Amino acid sequence: MKHFFKALTVALVSLLLMFVVMSDAMAQQTLASVKKTRGLNDEDVLAAAKTFMPRGGRDEYFAFVGSGNSGTMIVYGLPSMRIYKYVGVFSPEPWQGYGFDDESTLVIKKGSLDNTLLKYGDIRFPALSETDGKYDGKYLFYSDGANSRIALLGLDDFETKQVLMHPLFINAYPGVAVSQNNEFVFQSSEYPTPWDHREADVATEYETKFKSGITAWKFEDTDDAAGTGHHVGRMIKEESFTIELPPFTLGYFDAGRLAGHGLLVGLASYQNQHFVYVYDYLKVQTLKKQSVNEFEVIPFTDARQAGVFALIPIEQSAMSVKVDPTSKYFITASNTAYVFDFEKVKAALDQQAFSGDVLGVPKLITTDLLYGQVELGNKVVDLAFDFRENMVYSSVYNDKKLVRWNYETLALDETFDLSFKPGHLMTPQGNSVEPHSNYLTVVDKEGLYDNMLNTGPTRPSYNHLIDISSDKMRDIYTMTIPQANMYGSVSVLRTTIKPIIRYPLGTNTRTGEISRFKTVAGQEKIEREGNRVHIFGTLIRSHITPEIVEVEEGDIVTFHLTNLERAEDETHGFTVSTYGVHGSFEPGKTASLTFTADRSGVFPYYCTEFCSALHLEMEGILLVRPKGYVASGEDIGEIELTQEQLAEYKKNYEDKIVVINETQDVINSVVTYLKENDYQKYPYVEALVVDALDQLELAKTSKANYERYAAEGKWKDAFLWAEQYWQYQVKTADVGLRAKKLLSEQISM
Repeated sequence: MKHFFKALTVALVSLLLMFVVMSDAMAQQTLASVKKTRGLNDEDVLAAAKTFMPRGGRDEYFAFVGSGNSGTMIVYGLPSMRIYKYVGVFSPEPWQGYGFDDESTLVIKKGSLDNTLLKYGDIRFPALSETDGKYDGKYLFYSDGANSRIALLGLDDFETKQVLMHPLFINAYPGVAVSQNNEFVFQSSEYPTPWDHREADVATEYETKFKSGITAWKFEDTDDAAGTGHHVGRMIKEESFTIELPPFTLGYFDAGRLAGHGLLVGLASYQNQHFVYVYDYLKVQTLKKQSVNEFEVIPFTDARQAGVFALIPIEQSAMSVKVDPTSKYFITASNTAYVFDFEKVKAALDQQAFSGDVLGVPKLITTDLLYGQVELGNKVVDLAFDFRENMVYSSVYNDKKLVRWNYETLALDETFDLSFKPGHLMTPQGNSVEPHSNYLTVVDKEGLYDNMLNTGPTRPSYNHLIDISSDKMRDIYTMTIPQANMYGSVSVLRTTIKPIIRYPLGTNTRTGEISRFKTVAGQEKIEREGNRVHIFGTLIRSHITPEIVEVEEGDIVTFHLTNLERAEDETHGFTVSTYGVHGSFEPGKTASLTFTADRSGVFPYYCTEFCSALHLEMEGILLVRPKGYVASGEDIGEIELTQEQLAEYKKNYEDKIVVINETQDVINSVVTYLKENDYQKYPYVEALVVDALDQLELAKTSKANYERYAAEGKWKDAFLWAEQYWQYQVKTADVGLRAKKLLSEQISM
């Protein structure tokens, strides 16, 4: 045995030395050796450097991608291409409890005509809110092609605020556009259907009963009218309207800005005829409307007579049409790109310079409106505008290339060959009056080239980052997008978006109002009326209060929970085992979870978001008694502690008081530093200090309770309340130390 331990010791020492040598060898790697080992050249290293984001670094732009049939939004950064967040829009998303807690479930159900919780959506081309044609970073909009819904997201907290279902369209085009000051959010049908939701004969009734339409959803930005600290804009169904159109298949559309304000341009087709439509949505508002399915509709006959809608014939089909940043032109994404003069189109529409019609819709004369055209290649999918004056990029799918060209001179600037078939394009702020340069993203929906890993029959979508900062384009990064069938993106300068850190305590984040279920520390309670049980609880590191809830089998149970935290990113999750409910509670948020306690037993509930070193302490018990259960005498009454148990709790209490005093010393030292260095001169530091003081204010009740119970010799209660007080202290110290660190950084700048 002695020799065995000696041999084992030698082996362990040898193994340790080997790890030391390996670690040293790895530490000695140089850039040259890494390049040699991995077969990298200088271009590869430069590309990596351009997208590398060091710890603590921040991307220049936030980008938002249409994720196809996942029904969720994906947020990523430029140039790092990091995926930052998935946000439920039309589909339930469990991480943030979207479609699981009562408030967000109501948002989705309101987006149906029969209070249904739809679980699937098809979102492709988002639009950002604008002020004077510039992205203002406040809202984002999506259209659901699968269920004819439209959604509003707030970008101060990256949450879906509103979902509406179109009362007329059976099918909607999965893209949206906004007018230059968000007066309207536009949505169109895609495939024609009867609007009365009844059966019709395609062969004999297509032109009479099948319809298309374009809706202008009236948008109202109340801009924090409730004083909750974040934006609470809404689409107003009662003030919205739809223009009735014959059965055209409608496609991509865009809204004019600046000189082009008031016109919407888009794609339409009918029986292999292809058109760009122009729609004067400002003039159409003066026309008389009719109510159809309780929605305002402008009849086609009135719109035709007023001359507010017309078609421009084009010889080739187009995948998209976009207005250039100045609204001087609008351009088609087609093999032959058509560049139309906006002013000529507006004048022709105003003068009703029509020549013939299709299904009663007047046609404009294409040659009178066309500024020019450019041959680009085989199967052009999309286009995107550059900061460079009059420059546009086109993706040519079958030719595997990008083309940069000048739509003023109609000259090609550069052609860039790719190893994949390019799809949808995006430049930062490219769909606004202020497009930026340096980056171009290109969607690759197939990923069939040699160096992509095989993940089975279903491959992820890919998003390529193209460096366009110089005259020569370079493909510098490939990002895979899971859980998405990716389409178009939009992006905005990161600093334009002003995300909030926390909500005012008790906020219903979906409405922006203070919830009537708001609960503060010390006011937790359980209310019962018949078989309806309401629990008003709180969440804070590391307690869920109340810790024990008793109900009867068959009861309808609702947990109304408020996160009392004020510190940044101190989110708590909540679930009840086996009952399929989940909520995400960001600092200050109040939300509810309702379920039927349909089986008896003991069910833990707990925090699902790691929140502190005491995360596992954050739990409670739901006791569901069998139907008709009557407690025996042994079950009734408070359990009396033994002298030994009381002594143990007393010792625990005294030990905790020592810790409380030590923690208070830390807090005092931080407070002294902050005061001596005029923390109030630095707004963000001051905000953190307010958070810390909030924690101490909340702690007063806990302190009074533990002192009272200690004086009465109730050591268990004294210890539990001392523990609660210490949790508030820890939070205070945590936030205070963050404030101290930030203040020291500000001072040293």
